[in-house]
Amino acid sequence: MFVHESTVKVRYVETDQMGVVHHSNYAQYYELARTECFEACSGITYESMEADGVMLPILEFQSKFLKPAFYNQTLTIKSIVNELPTVRLTVDYEIYNNNKELINTGKTTLVFVNKETRRPCQPPESFMKNVRSYFI
Repeated sequence: MFVHESTVKVRYVETDQMGVVHHSNYAQYYELARTECFEACSGITYESMEADGVMLPILEFQSKFLKPAFYNQTLTIKSIVNELPTVRLTVDYEIYNNNKELINTGKTTLVFVNKETRRPCQPPESFMKNVRSYFI
């Protein structure tokens, strides 16, 4: 298992008239956290993975809203990878507010895809090399 924490400060533009974070922004929060998580556990970036000919589109997205997040709060986003990636990679998320209260849970499933053929493929060895150490 690999767990990584990221933080994001809620900007005014991400809120509605009541100062509550609009639900559509959670996809961006997940992406920010997932990108930082991948870099932390594998040592490579999305950019370098795409340069190696592999893309990672989202197959499935889930989000459960437990409490609202508000303008100017600093949110902590935990990205949790419970299983060694294969053709698919699943990431669970937990988002906490300033008071360390769990306010959102989520999950994304991504698929490694060959950039040229757009068909599912195995993760690049450059990605898996470091990731494996967290699952032994």
